[in-house]
Amino acid sequence: MKRLILLFLMLSLKIFSLDIVDNYVIGEKGEKILLKEYKRIVIYNFGAIEILYKLGADKNIVAIANHSKKIWPQEKTQKLPLAGSISKPSLEKILSFNPDLVIFNVMGNEKSGLEKFNIPSITFSNKNLDDILKNTLILGKLVNREKESKELVEELNNKLKYIRENFKLQGKAVILYSDSPPTSFEKNSLPVEILETLGLDVIVPKVGKKPIISSEYILRENPKYIIGTRGVKNIDGIKNGLQLIEETDAYKNKNIYVIDSSEILRASHRVFDEIEKIYEELKK
Repeated sequence: MKRLILLFLMLSLKIFSLDIVDNYVIGEKGEKILLKEYKRIVIYNFGAIEILYKLGADKNIVAIANHSKKIWPQEKTQKLPLAGSISKPSLEKILSFNPDLVIFNVMGNEKSGLEKFNIPSITFSNKNLDDILKNTLILGKLVNREKESKELVEELNNKLKYIRENFKLQGKAVILYSDSPPTSFEKNSLPVEILETLGLDVIVPKVGKKPIISSEYILRENPKYIIGTRGVKNIDGIKNGLQLIEETDAYKNKNIYVIDSSEILRASHRVFDEIEKIYEELKK
């Protein structure tokens, strides 16, 4: 009966973060792994890498995905063996590290191949601040750092409370995923939540997952702030991509910014510190 209940939960729940059911951890794609300590982990999830280092579980990591962005702590992560592309993990490379667990990003996995070798794997992404907190606690259980994970989550909760009480911005804001064409993040994304945590009214067209920001929309909404990240390289790209931008308060008051994607999209404990940095940048 318990197995039937577990299967029902895996199929019926829309899981966006890790979850625990009975003695299993359930992943974002319905995978399940035993809730126990794992000592040889290959990781394709950069947020998970940073969290495990923060918990003092770096010895549990045997390899990570290829990367071009900085992964904290860089002086240590840059020395880790590489296990292939984050979107196209290499089964051959994974097997060469003899892992007892593989953690994937939602961009790609090799679950079916690993099952042939009885190697458990799990997929997850931190889509919001609550996900980061919840997944930190579960990752702590998977590397025998439960005490450290609870302390970290308490610290992050206190930091978030302080930010919400003391760091206040006002006005409408647009945050761009790209500038050619100018597209916005969806409303329930981490970058939007970060700006809303600072008090901003983040406006998003109600069409599509990556809605295009039209000249009519930008003129009608007249944002106080326009912020680019991910595919946006510089302010000129924003100015050239958004027609009628010169009519907005953001343009007139020079409130156009580009934020490094590693600051606002790296879904680990570090994003709580980055919120403070983003506030300091925007309030200038």
